Amino acid sequence: HCFKQINLSKMAAEGRTVAPPVRKVIIHPVVLFNIVDSFERRNDNCKRVIGTLMGRYDKGVIYVTESFAVPHQETDEEVSMGMDYAMRISEMQKKVNTNMYTVGWYSSGIQINDYSSLIHSFYKVQFPSPVHLTLDTALKEQKMKINTHITLPIGVKNGTEGCIFTPVPHEIKGSEADQVCLKFFQGLKGTRKTPNFNDPEQIVHSCDDMMAQINVILGYVKQVSAGEIPMDKEVGRQLMEVVQSIPNLESDTITNMLNSHMQDLLAVEYLTYLTRQQLAIGARINQIL
Repeated sequence: HCFKQINLSKMAAEGRTVAPPVRKVIIHPVVLFNIVDSFERRNDNCKRVIGTLMGRYDKGVIYVTESFAVPHQETDEEVSMGMDYAMRISEMQKKVNTNMYTVGWYSSGIQINDYSSLIHSFYKVQFPSPVHLTLDTALKEQKMKINTHITLPIGVKNGTEGCIFTPVPHEIKGSEADQVCLKFFQGLKGTRKTPNFNDPEQIVHSCDDMMAQINVILGYVKQVSAGEIPMDKEVGRQLMEVVQSIPNLESDTITNMLNSHMQDLLAVEYLTYLTRQQLAIGARINQIL
């Protein structure tokens, strides 16, 4: 890897845009898995791992959806990191997803030192308001503590300037498909059996969970209607949004839609089987010839 020492004064001399405000950071669970995996695979002489966070920014919220480790060397006197490597991997990620770009960086451990501001300056060139995510992989508080920070400028104008790391709220949020997978793997805790992901069985479990949640909501609505508990306007608005999001369709229409979808799935499976058989036949013919 090509290592370059971070030069803060050089970066400060480069032009920068106005930093947009950051009110919240939403982190995808895969990002945390990547950080832990990088920490477990680190070299023996590395005390921590450093990497790039990628995602997007929208209306004051940073969505972190991807991450990758960046090689670095850190001593008591200086810190160096593979900036060329980070830039190259970022460009490759952008080719895969054009809506994704660098939004910050991460480091294992919860400590923020003098080197953190230097590394942050490098990422500030790529994104005006980068977020710094720290993950306590040592479990010092008996849990994997997560912190997210942004920097605010301090100092005297036309004089000595610096920055201070300020905490910003964060939330770990995944898609519905991710939650189904996580629940499935949580159910395997304590067992060494090979997991068997049965689609119909997972659909049944998902329907059972949905029915249980509906029963909880119905119980809450009945208690509010009977005056047993006070009403909550925010909960009422959320329930109204859920009800309005459900399409107003007849049961026969829904049944026809499901049957049509099932027929499409069966057709795709049949075509996949035919393609697989044709490839196998072609391979055997080539062996004979």
